[in-house]
Parts: sequence; structure tokens; C-alpha cells
Amino acid sequence: MARPSVVRPSSAPLDDPLYYLRNVDTVVHWVCQHHGDLLSPSETAQLSDYHALPTPARALLVRMLLRKGEFFRSDALQYSEIDDIPEALNTLARAGLVERNPACDAVTLHRLCRVAELRAMIEERGIPGVETLKKQDLLAHLEAAQSAALPLAQWWPQAPFFLVALSCQSLFDRVRMMFFGNAYQDWSEFVLTELGNRRYEKVVFEPSSRAFQTRQEVDAALAIARSQQHLQDHGDVLAALAMLPPPLANDWLAHRRDRVLYQLAQQAERAGDTALALTLYRDNRMEEAIIRRLRLLEKSAAPELLWKEVERIDHRRLRPLSQLHLRRIEQRARRKLKRPDTVVSSSSVALVQETLCLPDPAARGLRVEQAVVEHLHINSGVQAYHVENALFPGLFALLCWEQIFTPLPGAFFHPFQSGPADLFRSDFVERRHDALTEQLASLETGDYKDCIWQTWKAKQGLACRLLSWPVLTEALLEKALALIPASDLRAIFQHLMADLRHHRAGMPDLVVFNEEEASYRLVEVKGPGDRLQDHQTLWLQALTGMGVRVSVLNVSFGTS
Repeated sequence: MARPSVVRPSSAPLDDPLYYLRNVDTVVHWVCQHHGDLLSPSETAQLSDYHALPTPARALLVRMLLRKGEFFRSDALQYSEIDDIPEALNTLARAGLVERNPACDAVTLHRLCRVAELRAMIEERGIPGVETLKKQDLLAHLEAAQSAALPLAQWWPQAPFFLVALSCQSLFDRVRMMFFGNAYQDWSEFVLTELGNRRYEKVVFEPSSRAFQTRQEVDAALAIARSQQHLQDHGDVLAALAMLPPPLANDWLAHRRDRVLYQLAQQAERAGDTALALTLYRDNRMEEAIIRRLRLLEKSAAPELLWKEVERIDHRRLRPLSQLHLRRIEQRARRKLKRPDTVVSSSSVALVQETLCLPDPAARGLRVEQAVVEHLHINSGVQAYHVENALFPGLFALLCWEQIFTPLPGAFFHPFQSGPADLFRSDFVERRHDALTEQLASLETGDYKDCIWQTWKAKQGLACRLLSWPVLTEALLEKALALIPASDLRAIFQHLMADLRHHRAGMPDLVVFNEEEASYRLVEVKGPGDRLQDHQTLWLQALTGMGVRVSVLNVSFGTS
């Protein structure tokens, strides 16, 4: 049987006055077609009603959906491309998609009204002395006058406008989540793509590629997003915590939940609620939470309790950076308990240190890295590039582009992805092991150079989370492929793939090419007062262990 074709969603041209409506209609149609089994009967019926609405009514609804909040003033709903807005509102109200004259609380009313309107409203309620108050001071008077939510007509009988509230915000939030698989992308992706500001690789979508396979997974994702948003808006840890779903079996949703749980713990710690912070860190599987909990115990608990916690942790299951932090905590605990330290530190690789004195680059509006690049070119005749974390992840992406953008189940589920959804998950390499192994074998045969060049030309400008096109110029690519040995690339790529999420950061600032010697070296630049971060040290040690020439250049400012 032939595989059913999947129509790729595309953005509407911006010269269409209703481009925003076309884009939302595209998403709604896509979700109904490919995720219909995850919608409830009432949601399906409501979306069907939406599709059946006249164009002006749908356009007005989408205009409101694209704005912030769920409440709107009638006099603020003015759009030249929409005919007969009052009738469109009536149509939406009859369909149950909006509510006319809804009850609203003082905070909402305060946000929607102007200063003069608030003063008039409060004075009509018999409260004097507000004619000189600023807007922020008027909220307390509103709340004192009425604590319950009321229709505007009861707040202010003489109001020259009425209020409208969306009744379908949660439904369209669900639709957006089911399409994008996250809460941070929105309808603007269509516009940015149409403007040409962002272009994405075209990936074939399969039914198995959906972001969610069950309705419960959608519910969990929405709850996680609401919890995070509530924390950002209000800083209320307990309320945000109550919104989180229980622990999840789905690995990627569980990781998303853990990230929010970590943010909640950090907020509790900042607020001085040590007991809550410790509990939230304890209930989190992230390594950052494990280390943060131990550090908090260092401050708040007896050394004996901390030692018991340290002993329960299996060092071998942690990534190198976490092992380093844990080792330091363990050493401090040993000193407090007067226990001998019998373990030899594994971080004993000696790093090459260099010094350089330059005029302060800030006087010329330069960063210290730029000044070093300039100095090396003028005084040493070598070509240096400030690449930091862009060179090796970019080369890896160019070599393994096809493997990265292979449409495995759950990897790609909408057209606005700059990489697979599992790019930074622990099983990314495992799921593509054979294909990546075969592709990396081109480093042995020498075919990798042609592959990288062809990808660089064919995919120029397409969004990729591992690749910065402005940095990876033709000149840089030419020198990198000519002077960096394939054996070095293989070793560096293997280290990258061991932990893409964390190893894509911390690489040296500069790559320096010496064409006369047919060689290259990497340089980490440190200005006055700057010091190596732990993840940078680990990269430098790893590179040294690979046999790559790498050094730390300590720059001071003075007269040269």
C-alpha cells in the first residue's frame, strides 16, 4: 500500500492582508488532520465551528489570539482588513468562542484602562481624592472598592466601551502546543520564515513523527508550560509547583519537567526557603540539581549529613563537569570531618600558559579576542579567527547534516525546527549510531572534505542549532579543511557526541592557522580578571589529551 502523502505546512505571503489568518488556519488544519485522535469531542466540534465561521469572524478571533491576554476593549478592536467588526464579534459570541461583557477583576481592569478612565471609575464609586494619583497607585483603590470579579457595567456604568473575553484561549494553546511541541514558538514563526529571516531544512513528516502520541502527554506539556510561565510572571513557587504534572514516563517531557522543577528550586533558594529548595532538588533527576542540593547542604546541614549524601552518589554515572563539582564538595567535606583524602585528582593535565601585553582594546571599541586576532596577524603573520563554540560543532553539522536531519520518529514534527527534537538528549547518537559511524568513516578515506563543502554550499543559511553561518565563512572553512588533520576532527567530534548538550560550549576562543608550517592551534583568551570556567578547563584538558596544540593566553593591558 502506498504511504499516505503528508502536505508540508507553509507560511502565507505577507502581501495577503489576512496572512495571519491563513497561517493559523494552516496549523488548525494540520492538527485536526494529524492529531485529531488527541482532541476531545468538544474540542473537535469547536474547531469545526471555527472552520465554518465567515472569514471576518475568524480573522477577528485570530487577531485577538495573537495579542497578549484574554480580555479586550471593544474600542481597541479596529482592523482595516476586517469588514463589520461588530457583526464579527456577534458571530464569535454566538459560536461560544468569545464572551461579551465578561466579569473581570480589578487587576485586569487596571491593565486595560487609562489613567483618566480609572480615576472616573473610582470617583463614580464615591471614592474622593484620586484625581492626582498615578496609575500604579489606583489599583489599590480599585481592589479596596471591590474584591470580586464583576462585569464592566457594574464597575463603571458610564463606560464608553465594553469588554470582550476569549473563551477559546486554552483550546488554541493546545493546538499550538500540539503543532510546535513546545510553548516558546508561536505564530510569528510563519512570519519570520516568509520574511526570509529564518529558513529551515525541509524534512519529510511521517505519522510517527508527532510530538505527542497521547492526550495525556499534551496535557502534561501544557501543565509544564503553565507552571513555568506562572513562575516567570509571579515568582510564586508553591503555586507554580501545584501546576506541575506528576513524574512522567515520557523521557523528553520528564526532562522538561525537571528543568522547571530546577527553576522552582532556585527561586525557593533565593527566597530563603532552604527546606523547600532541598526537597525540590532531591526530587529532580538533573545532574545540576544533584550538585546544587549538595552545595545547599554544605551551607545548611552538618558535615556528617552532607557526607552521607555524597557517599550515596555514583560518581561514574555523572558527566565530567558534575564529577569535578562533586569531587570538590567531597574534598571540602573531608577537610571538615578531618578524613584523609586518598583519591588522586583526575584533573592533573598541565595546560600550556602564555602571556601577552596589549593596549586596552576597549579604547578602540574592540573585544580582547579581536585585539589578539589583530596582534597575531600583524606580528606573527598567522591568520586567527574568533570562533569559540562555532567551529567544531559547525564542521560536525556540515559533515553529518543528513544524519542530523533524518526524520526519525519523534524527531521532526513541524516545519520550523533547527534540528531534531532529540538533538540534545542522551540517546541522540545511539538512535543514529550506524549512520553516524558510516559518515564519520569518511574522515579516514578523505571524502569528508567534499561532503562538508557540498553541504556548506547547498544548505547555506538554513537554521541549524549546531551551526553559526556568519562565523563559518568560506575563508575559515577553506583553512580549517586544509590545516586541521582528519584525526583531530574525529577525536573532537567523538568528544562532542559524547554529550552534545554540554560539550557544544566551552571550546577555545581562537583558531590560529600557520600556512607556512601547515599547522593550526587553538587558543583560549583570558583578559585581566577573567579566569577559566570549569567547562572550559575540561575542554582544554580533553584537547590536550587528544594531542591538539592548545594554550591559554593571559592578556594584560598596558603599553606595547
